Amino acid sequence: MNILIIGNGFDLSHYLPTKYDHFMDVMKAIEEKDLGQPIKNIFDTSVDDLTTLLIKIQQFQYAFTEKTYQMNFDELFAECRDKWFIDKTKEIYITDSIKLSFEQIIKIQHQLKKNDWYQYFDNHVREVKSWIDFEIKISEALKVIASFLIQLENKIDEFGSFSTEICFYGQKEPKQLFLTREYCNILELFKILKSGYYIDEDCQDELGRFYTQNHDVGDEETDGDFRFYIREKYIILHSGFLKIKVGQILDEIYTSLDEFIKIFNHYLEITVSKLQPKDQLRIDAKDWIYPEKIYSFNYTNTYQRFYDAIEVDYLHGSFGENQNIVLGISELEHENLIKLKAYGFTKYHQKIFKDTDYLFLNDCKDKIENHKLKIENLEKDFDSSDSLGKRFARQNLMEVESKLNITFYIWGHSLDISDKDYIIDLFSLNDDMDRNVRVTVYYFDKNAKFSLLNNLLAILGKEKVETWMKKNWLKFEKNPRIMMSDSIS
Repeated sequence: MNILIIGNGFDLSHYLPTKYDHFMDVMKAIEEKDLGQPIKNIFDTSVDDLTTLLIKIQQFQYAFTEKTYQMNFDELFAECRDKWFIDKTKEIYITDSIKLSFEQIIKIQHQLKKNDWYQYFDNHVREVKSWIDFEIKISEALKVIASFLIQLENKIDEFGSFSTEICFYGQKEPKQLFLTREYCNILELFKILKSGYYIDEDCQDELGRFYTQNHDVGDEETDGDFRFYIREKYIILHSGFLKIKVGQILDEIYTSLDEFIKIFNHYLEITVSKLQPKDQLRIDAKDWIYPEKIYSFNYTNTYQRFYDAIEVDYLHGSFGENQNIVLGISELEHENLIKLKAYGFTKYHQKIFKDTDYLFLNDCKDKIENHKLKIENLEKDFDSSDSLGKRFARQNLMEVESKLNITFYIWGHSLDISDKDYIIDLFSLNDDMDRNVRVTVYYFDKNAKFSLLNNLLAILGKEKVETWMKKNWLKFEKNPRIMMSDSIS
């Protein structure tokens, strides 16, 4: 049996724009699309509801023509950093059907403006080069948020309250949190903190008691101090004591991540899914055998669209109208995240919650367990008086029934530690004996091969990798070429 395991590199081999850079560059192009000053003025107001926004915009639609405010493939990818790749996409695919309407642009601009995770990634765009880096940045943001929340709870335990002003330089007050300016900036992107130039004023209540109240004065020219404060909506005042709405903060951050996933799903729908090859594609590789099953770490249905509608298990979900895309971190490695039970941000929680095909190689594992049970039962009954037939049965059990006879082809998966559980499962199939499981890992270039081998060594260890290589159970080969009938490659 031949099984193909694919990652994002499979789509990239087909020159489909599924890289993190492609997605962010297109979103930036949409975000910066100039729809005229009247529309900009509406966006600059505090309109949160999309329906209300569209109603307000309708009064200005007479000033626009559909043609002027559409975006086609060239406009969407005009500022893409991967220009050579996009040129190849245009060479291979028909792009005429990719066109955003005025209303679609408005909707996406509204989503991007409101989404905290998009604003966070846009703010760190140069630090993120791949989907692996993307996961790392999610983890970093969650650690900052968790540290902030745990520190606040510690202040509440110690003092029964806390200061709503954050100290980011100098000496802090006992009830005050100290956070670096970088941490404050991240928390502000997620709308947990607000910043501004403030002055303090002495005030007196109805009972004649004096208290100090701060006022945002707008800018530094009015002699205000630049400060960060916790937003009032997350603070509970009860019997004179302050508490923080931890659950609400985590719920809103998870909801924002879910909305970000919807934005990404929409990107795949309006771009990648609409690309149709100009001619029939074929896979050109030495000894290539078309698979009988696919395990996909992608969200797209590329193989089924271009080659054959065979069985595909989408381990991280799939895109579309009923998308169940899994996009998060591998583990809650930081103790503060564990304390807060922030499991909704993990892939394994999302996979179970979203009902993805999260079972991997279960048929193989079941066969191995059944085979081991047969051996145990045979050994119990086997003795010197056993017949020749039983001896042949034992030989058949050990030499024939033990075999899984599977060749795995891994194409476009990074073999990164974020998917270590799958990798460990795969390379455990020959642990107790040679069950005729063979693995071919495809690589793009020498640098990619170097990284793939590094990742395997980090996950499996030197001894296992060397064993698989020496026994020729594991081999590395160059990526197959994607060809067209007119020889475009």
